[in-house]
This record gives sequence, C-alpha cells and structure tokens, in this order.
Amino acid sequence: MQRQRLQCAGGHVLVTDADTALRLRREHRVVGSLEGSHPANPLQNHYFGLPLVLLPEEAALLVETGAIEIAGDRFAWPETDRERLRFDLYKDLHSRGFYITRGIKFGGDYLLYPGEPLRHHSSHVVTLVDHAQKITPRELVTIGRVCTAVKKVRILSAWDPHRCQFTHIALNWSGM
Repeated sequence: MQRQRLQCAGGHVLVTDADTALRLRREHRVVGSLEGSHPANPLQNHYFGLPLVLLPEEAALLVETGAIEIAGDRFAWPETDRERLRFDLYKDLHSRGFYITRGIKFGGDYLLYPGEPLRHHSSHVVTLVDHAQKITPRELVTIGRVCTAVKKVRILSAWDPHRCQFTHIALNWSGM
C-alpha cells in the first residue's frame, strides 16, 4: 500500500476519502470514528459519515509503520508517559490481531473486537492499570459488574517493568 497523506486539524487526524478509510480498515485494522453529518439527513444523530477521525493511537501506529504521513497541524502523540504507555498497550493488543476502539462507554480504555466490528460484537473491555496499584475486592466487583451486564470480559493490563512486557488479567463473572 502506498503511503497515504492525511490531514491533522485541531489535534485530530482526519480521513476524508472513503477509499482511504476502507483501505486503512482492511489492511491495518484501523476503525476510527465517523464524525461527519450524513448529507441526505444532516440533522439526525444516529448515522454519521466522513470525515473519519482516528484515535491518536491509530494515527501514531500508522505513522510508525509508514502507512501514512500527516499534513496540516502538528501531530505529536504520544507526549506524556501515560500516553506512551497507552500507545504501547494499543500496539500490544493490535499485534494480537484485534480491532480496537475506545472503551469509555463501558468504563475502560479500549474495546477489543475479535473480527471486523461491523460483523462482531466487542468481546473485551481493556483497562490500563498501574502495575503497583492495589485493587480492593470492592473495586474488583465494581470493575466486573459493568462487563457482566453487557456480556464482555474485563481485562486489566499493566506494564510489568521487571519482565518488560504487559501483564493481562481477565475478569469474567459467572453464575454458581
């Protein structure tokens, strides 16, 4: 695939061409988020169209792999230690073959899809936690309840500085 030139506006990387959006999705498992109004019915808010706004993680991965170059506003992500950790987690999950979207609506950092999101429901909610963080039993129940209600597995992911890799713990409640 030839390197695509995308625009950055207001800190967001935009895909304005449908063929490019489809190519990025098929060849790189990049989902993004459609943010534009639908031309035939601009006042509705159920179906959106182009532009496709990429997650910062998606844009940074595509830049790192040479799939895109970014024009327009300066795109500098990741900048903080937390953003670098999120990017490393994103790359780890992406390398395992998942499609990845934002997980905020289920209280996590990412949603993982085992296949194309238009054909599959998300199966996991991933939350990045500090490796040294203590989690109380009450917090575990709180973390798990949302995912149980929506039939997803909660994954707590932490960077293990001693092993230099992520540790993933899956939480899945089941009836007795």
